[in-house]
Amino acid sequence: MKIRYNGIFIPILIICIIAVWWVSNREKEEIAASRLADRALVDADELDIIELTTPEHNLRLEKIDTPDGNWNIVRPYAARCNTDALNALIASIFEMSSERDFEDVTGEQLEEYGLVDPELRLRLASTEGVVLMEVEFGRENTSGAARYARFADKDTSAFLVPIYDLAPLQVSPDELRDLSAISFEAREIEAIQVSSSVAEIQLAKEEGNWMVTSPSSFPANPARVAILVQNLEELDAVEFLSEGASDPELSSKSIEVELSMTDGSRSLLTLYGEDISRGIFATSSTQPSPFIVEPYIEERLSLDPDIFFYTLLIDFPAEQIARVHIRQPGAENLEISRTGEGPEDWSILKPEDRLLTELGDFSSFITALTNLQPEDSVPIPNSPEDYGLEPVYFMKIEVYRQESSDIATIYLGSKDENGNYYATQDGSNYFTIADALVDDLVARTIKLKGSPG
Repeated sequence: MKIRYNGIFIPILIICIIAVWWVSNREKEEIAASRLADRALVDADELDIIELTTPEHNLRLEKIDTPDGNWNIVRPYAARCNTDALNALIASIFEMSSERDFEDVTGEQLEEYGLVDPELRLRLASTEGVVLMEVEFGRENTSGAARYARFADKDTSAFLVPIYDLAPLQVSPDELRDLSAISFEAREIEAIQVSSSVAEIQLAKEEGNWMVTSPSSFPANPARVAILVQNLEELDAVEFLSEGASDPELSSKSIEVELSMTDGSRSLLTLYGEDISRGIFATSSTQPSPFIVEPYIEERLSLDPDIFFYTLLIDFPAEQIARVHIRQPGAENLEISRTGEGPEDWSILKPEDRLLTELGDFSSFITALTNLQPEDSVPIPNSPEDYGLEPVYFMKIEVYRQESSDIATIYLGSKDENGNYYATQDGSNYFTIADALVDDLVARTIKLKGSPG
């Protein structure tokens, strides 16, 4: 009996498994067949053009021929696409489906369905001119849950598309528009000009290094330039205005930014007045119409040239330093000379007959020396003695380069109201150095002087 029971049960089990598999695959096939992109055999890799016509907009998007495959809006205006918004639109197009089909549709039915002269049309194409899919959408059905639709090249069939599938097609050009206030490739910038009520600053890249070229000329602090570029990169529009906007806030300029690129092109950003409840009005070469940005950017672009001040006090690597001479009026001078390539391969020339105290003193001294960097620039004084640089300076540092006549000379003077030291190298540019850096160097200098042997 047991054998007979198994003989009946096993075939029934196999039949059930086959039935479940068949029903499951049939459902998948039906779901796949209901998708409009599947019916039209649309290949996503061939999609280069999206045209969407609604009662409010006539929109055309085109893929840019770049490795990352970005898209542009080309109608009703020219602008870059917002990647996230575009991806959402494309995903919704490929998920759009039919929930009911109508065959052998007559002309009268097409009129009844609103498909003779529909206001909503979707067209997908490739750059080769091949139409991948063209769908026309008519009126809503009696329940209002779907709209009649048909493929433009088929006059005798129609279908219903759920309303929720069509909601993403109601997108406006501004919703697809890239939010960037100004677009550029940071590595391609070769000059920057910022004009505001504070100052007009011009920066230029020379042999890979940034220089402030106006209102005076000096090396630019690379970190400050990077922050400026980052602020521009991250600046987004929070609201778009119409192309012919004439709001009072657009009547007067407050800040202008111009980026010159290596290919000769320019990117422009102009800030205008502020609406306290909305933000700062702006225009740019990136956006086809005025827009509004967050007010924080005004403070970040109203810049004082001094924040870009930067001087590489010792403009050669530490391992190329051959000799250092530190002079201090009223105290013993220190002079050391390199004897080898190691961090401790140094000898003390002055003061004479001094013993080295601990291993690491020389490398700590060189580190403290190369850590000296300007804190802020300061105006040229009426007389160097105003900064304590004449007739008696606080410290004179001479750093000699190996196998070269190059000498980096730094003069340190008195302290300013913040406790930092006034300093200069050439008597034409003046700046301050943080007191902590100078105090560290002084401590290392005293340590090297040591005690008599």
